[in-house]
Amino acid sequence: MIEIAFSLAAFVSAFVLSLLLTPLARRVALAANLVAPVRPDRLHREARPYGGGLALMAVLVLVALLIRLTNGMAFDFFLYERFKGTWVEVLLGPLASFVVAMGHWEFFALGLGAILFFVIGLIDDRFALSAWLKLALQALSAAIMVVGCGAKATAWLAFPGAPELMSILWFLAVVNAYNMLDHADGLAAATGLIALLSLAAGLLAAWSCPYEEPDFVAGVALVTAGGLAGFLLFNFPPAKLFMGDAGSMLVGYLLAVLTIAARYYSAEHGTSKLVVLIPLALLAVPLFDMVCVTLSRIRRGQSPFRGDATSHLAHRMLARGWSPRGIVAFAAGAAAVTGGASVAMYFLSGPALVLPWLAVAAVLVAMLLVRRPVRPEETS
Repeated sequence: MIEIAFSLAAFVSAFVLSLLLTPLARRVALAANLVAPVRPDRLHREARPYGGGLALMAVLVLVALLIRLTNGMAFDFFLYERFKGTWVEVLLGPLASFVVAMGHWEFFALGLGAILFFVIGLIDDRFALSAWLKLALQALSAAIMVVGCGAKATAWLAFPGAPELMSILWFLAVVNAYNMLDHADGLAAATGLIALLSLAAGLLAAWSCPYEEPDFVAGVALVTAGGLAGFLLFNFPPAKLFMGDAGSMLVGYLLAVLTIAARYYSAEHGTSKLVVLIPLALLAVPLFDMVCVTLSRIRRGQSPFRGDATSHLAHRMLARGWSPRGIVAFAAGAAAVTGGASVAMYFLSGPALVLPWLAVAAVLVAMLLVRRPVRPEETS
């Protein structure tokens, strides 16, 4: 019961905040000239304001302020002294426990990284940084998180420096995968929402018990998912505003750091050591799209950092006659399959672990089968 109440409290509160703040963020973006111009590598045919990143960051900041102002104690005392044994305790008790749990070093480190990647994206939205400068700033921010804040993978990497290097590369891969995926209305928001919900579902189902505080990573994932769900109502095709690099980098960063911080393996529960690969399954759709786009551009002798209107999954599907909403539905369905497979991996071992990976492989094959039509001039 505590997992259900906690999940509802975290998700719904962020969702409501996002519904209220997203229209305001749209106005702020217009006033600050944070507008996405029409470009050959983008699908929109008229300028649209950014603002999704502003709204999502505002949701996270408001939640952080609530946590720091209450510090958990006053809220916790008020709840258990006045409403002990009532439905109020059942519904809000998990949120109070989450407030207590988040007033620690992990919360500060998480917020620092969020600010770094959000600011890089915001500057890029306004001034269009060069690809190499943006990558350098991302790498510096990732190094601060990994080396300075200890946000690194540690599972069975025995070589000196290997955990740090792999973690920095993971940050760069996930952040840029979501940055690249945000090229069509609703695509990055929908897949990010499902990935966050899948991450939280796996952690709560595998490790939470009625007598323990809710999982920290699951809590942050649910708050972020709620914020994305509210934004998605405005970003669904035809979008009223875009996420922008500020939003896509923020979502990518949060997914990267949360998948690093999440607990996968437990000797007590007899889980397989292969569960450390869960993040690859969870984020298979954006990562695979990034790999395919990069290889396609290199094969054509084009810089992998130079955008185009043919390489991405959405571009290929649109050229095949898919509607923008159909593209989002396909991507969301693919993310749901890989997310569900990642949850199943917590509870399987031995040969049975092949089954969820077969589901992930089927999704990737389906993405590969969507090829862009060959133009007549390309065959002449």
